[in-house]
Amino acid sequence: MPHASIILFSSAAVAVAVALAKAFMTPKTRVHTSVPAVRTILSPPELPMSALLRARSIPNQRLVKALGISSTFVSDDPGVHDAFTREAKVLITTVTAKDGWSRLVDVTETCVNRFLDAKSLDFATFVQSVTFSVVLAGLLGTDIEDLDPADVAFVTKAINERWAQSKSSIAQPTDVLDRINDHIVRWVPDRTNPLNLIIPAYETMWRVAATAVVYSNRNCLLREAFISYNENPTDDQFRALATEGPSVEAIISEVLRLHPPTRHITRSVVVPWWKKPFVPSLDVADVEEAQKSILFGSDPESFNPMRFHASPSGPKRDQLYAFGHGKLKCVAASWAPPAAAVITAKIMAKLDDVELKLKEGPRIGKREGWEGWSIERI
Repeated sequence: MPHASIILFSSAAVAVAVALAKAFMTPKTRVHTSVPAVRTILSPPELPMSALLRARSIPNQRLVKALGISSTFVSDDPGVHDAFTREAKVLITTVTAKDGWSRLVDVTETCVNRFLDAKSLDFATFVQSVTFSVVLAGLLGTDIEDLDPADVAFVTKAINERWAQSKSSIAQPTDVLDRINDHIVRWVPDRTNPLNLIIPAYETMWRVAATAVVYSNRNCLLREAFISYNENPTDDQFRALATEGPSVEAIISEVLRLHPPTRHITRSVVVPWWKKPFVPSLDVADVEEAQKSILFGSDPESFNPMRFHASPSGPKRDQLYAFGHGKLKCVAASWAPPAAAVITAKIMAKLDDVELKLKEGPRIGKREGWEGWSIERI
């Protein structure tokens, strides 16, 4: 019997050791690349809003220190979420109304012209400056004349750098954030922490517009679609299928699919304390990889806007995940694509290869990686 007891004790010890080893070997982050998994992470079934907000806010705490934002993206307070959503919807509704949309189009053209003064322009800086100014002047009512190009370039560059550095352990000097806010408060004096509204719109749109300009500059059919939209920036024209080429909506959708501005969406795994050693801390929805699924067509690695016109059963814009999915889907998901298209169209109207042309760099960038790209005067 003593021998049997020793065997049972040894077996129990081995089982405990295996469980401990598994716990310590559990990866901190679990990455999901399939469309169903991405949808489940972004919209888990039967999870209350409070839990959804908490799962989103925990991974985003880095942005509090980096940019000082206090919006629903970094808060698990349902009241903060409701207030932000109401404010954003009011702004978007105002801009999408007929008069508001006409004003946004005019503001965009003015901003493009304002930042085209130099002989040679860094392409990313130009698109960032235009987009940032459109958000401030078009959405928040800033006077364009107050937006000094050098100040705008400083703020956009600093925002991009601090966002990127927030993902690493690099220490970020507080004086830079102070300088950003000094400009922002001067430009938008009537709102509390305007970066809460500026960051989501600016961060998404400038990269969508930059990428759309690149592909349209390479393809005459895409260029023609944006030139037509520039002349008639209506909902019907946005969706209109050209005689031989895709609609502007399809082009923007393909940019969002192949080059999503939000490539990865992270959620904290919220479980009871005793489960924490056995499950990852974070679930990551790899939007970029999921949108290269065969579900989007037989050539998912190539840029092909016509896939959105291929058949009634083909992919649709609302099947893309760059703006999230479910209850926490971005409130501007319907407004941002046509707004980015207006910016693209106004830029394309200037890149006529007569006075101005786009000089390409080695690769299409993301938030970074636009080295070598510039706009040149001919």
